[in-house]
Amino acid sequence: MISIFIICTAGCTMPFNENSDKENEEFVGCAPGIENDEDNDSCTITENDDSNEILLFENQTSENENTENENTENENNNTGIYEGMNVPNFSSLIHYYNSTNWENFELESLFDDDWNASENNTSKWITIIFISTDCSHCWNAGDEISEWEPMYRNKTQFLILAVNFSSSNNFNATPEELIAFQEKNDYFGCYSNTKNCNERPGEPHEFPYVDDRNQSIMYDWEVTGTPAQFIIRPNGVMEWNMYQHRTSNGGDGENFEQALTRLFG
Repeated sequence: MISIFIICTAGCTMPFNENSDKENEEFVGCAPGIENDEDNDSCTITENDDSNEILLFENQTSENENTENENTENENNNTGIYEGMNVPNFSSLIHYYNSTNWENFELESLFDDDWNASENNTSKWITIIFISTDCSHCWNAGDEISEWEPMYRNKTQFLILAVNFSSSNNFNATPEELIAFQEKNDYFGCYSNTKNCNERPGEPHEFPYVDDRNQSIMYDWEVTGTPAQFIIRPNGVMEWNMYQHRTSNGGDGENFEQALTRLFG
């Protein structure tokens, strides 16, 4: 069986290198330093780095500066967020649909260490989506997510990781807002504090939401904006990383929906 995680965050973004038209066309979503625009699908970027790179965290160095150290560490322990690597475990609070409480959760609790791709078994994969309840593009993606999860729930577990943007006062969702976004409850504050969460497109999401409002998991997973998607094999090995399939990164251009169809369709 397969598990799917979805992570959301507040705000909108475009790719880091604005000078690349191809890259701008690839990603539509939200990121720190970008304001929502209700009239357009794009976002206005506030640059905060001379290299035209938007940094998610104040203490974050550029991607190029981190690459050499990260590659060395990953080669030593084979733990990382790139395809073919064992994904890093995380612990947080999780909210199940229609539950009155948040519960302790660890990602590795979903892993099946004995899973073998050559055998026909029922172990679920894991699909992770990072979102923000204040992000306009995550708001609009609510409808697609509502369609994908029922189609593939027998093969993969969807998980939403809900984040805040520390760089924007409009992306500071409360736990109540996360639940309202998930279940489409009557709560005003979604979409950068401009909409009632019960107006979100799509149906209630009957799958778990994980609290990453402090962005700790988002940082570890090198997520630069939302929505961002990852697909993990039942044994905890990364199968599909959105960033590796961007043509601007030398990828094949396969998008999330196409990956779901190829793996589970």
